[in-house]
Amino acid sequence: MMKRILSIILILSSVSGFAQQGGQTPITLNLQQAVDLGLKNRYDIQSKKYNVELSQSEVSKSKKEWIPEVSSSGSVIYNTQIQQAYIPPGFSPSGEPALFPFSPDNHTSFSLELNQPIFKPGIGTDVKIAKNNAAISQEKIRADEDIIKEQITLAYFNVTLKGLQHKVATNEETRFKEYADLAEGKFKAGSLIETDNMKAKLDYENAKVETQKAKQNYGLALSKLKYQINVPENTELTLSEPLDSSSLGKLNEKALANADVSKRTEIKQLMLQQEGLKLELDKTKQAAIPTVSFVANFTEHFQYSNFDYSLGEWWTPYSFVGITFKVPITSNFKNHNTIQEKKIKLTQNELDLKQKTADVSYEILKSSTEVANAQQNMQVTKSNYELSQKIYGYQKAQYGLGSRPYGDLLETERSLRQSEQSYLQAVYDYLVASVNYQKAIGNF
Repeated sequence: MMKRILSIILILSSVSGFAQQGGQTPITLNLQQAVDLGLKNRYDIQSKKYNVELSQSEVSKSKKEWIPEVSSSGSVIYNTQIQQAYIPPGFSPSGEPALFPFSPDNHTSFSLELNQPIFKPGIGTDVKIAKNNAAISQEKIRADEDIIKEQITLAYFNVTLKGLQHKVATNEETRFKEYADLAEGKFKAGSLIETDNMKAKLDYENAKVETQKAKQNYGLALSKLKYQINVPENTELTLSEPLDSSSLGKLNEKALANADVSKRTEIKQLMLQQEGLKLELDKTKQAAIPTVSFVANFTEHFQYSNFDYSLGEWWTPYSFVGITFKVPITSNFKNHNTIQEKKIKLTQNELDLKQKTADVSYEILKSSTEVANAQQNMQVTKSNYELSQKIYGYQKAQYGLGSRPYGDLLETERSLRQSEQSYLQAVYDYLVASVNYQKAIGNF
């Protein structure tokens, strides 16, 4: 059915006839190409994609917490005044109690240390949180892209509609010129009064004004589309898919039955937020779990009265390995309020998810009904348009033969114009409703 409708539209006009003058290379785009070009050119999408890279960087950063920490340290200490130690009686050279400096003047040490986490639950949770945040960033990009796709699609349809309306106005201007020329001939032949001849001329002038307005509206719509796909204003842009709904709005029982609210990015984001809140709650609770690490140390120690480090006999190495553990005692008490806050946020998010699911379900039902209604309206306006064409053809022939007054022909002309505009608007409304339906089922 849609192919028959489109064939009538294509007979009416072709938007591609409106070639714009500009210094840029001409571009011919169908709807999908316009959407793809817009997503490629839009700076806001390019900017927001870096959020995904930042989130991926956080994942990598969290994983690196398992890498052992290896560090080196050193110190050089010179004792300007050595602390003296007490020597009890019988141990000093004189046998008397005395104070004696035992420490050398120079203490120099260089150490290499290693600390490897063995059991630290918070690290694994941090990795999961980072991955979840990356998934949320990806879904936000998808949501932004869906909005831009919708804007470009509607702008594309609006250009084709305005182009067809301009073509219709041009055809009307041509018809009114024919009426004016025919009226002028009848007036000169004495078969038409002067007022009717003047009225025919006025209608022709008004038709030219309407054509100019339609052309201006087409230019504004085209400028908006260029803005949406982010191409220069002077780009010569031609649309190759005039009001073609072949890829949109195919409402059928199978499509409605397969509508899955979980495909909507809003639902996915709330589900990911729910998972993120659970992970944050787990991390808060894990603050009370003991952590275990493996440690090792190797040190070279130099002790002497000067700084002659070439004296190898005064260098003494030592090393150790071991296990360290940390047992939090008051963490649960300190984090009690934080745990309660996380639980409250989980409950809030769960309720938000249920409400959004209900909203999306209604949106699917509403949009499917709107598509069905728009399709019925399109069929009615199509029938009216075909009927008005027949009536106009009969009355034009009768007017030429002189059996119909100009007023009757003018009234029929207005009916034809109204039916043309109504039919084009009905097709456009159907396509817009189709876009809304595809968006509602998360298939845009």
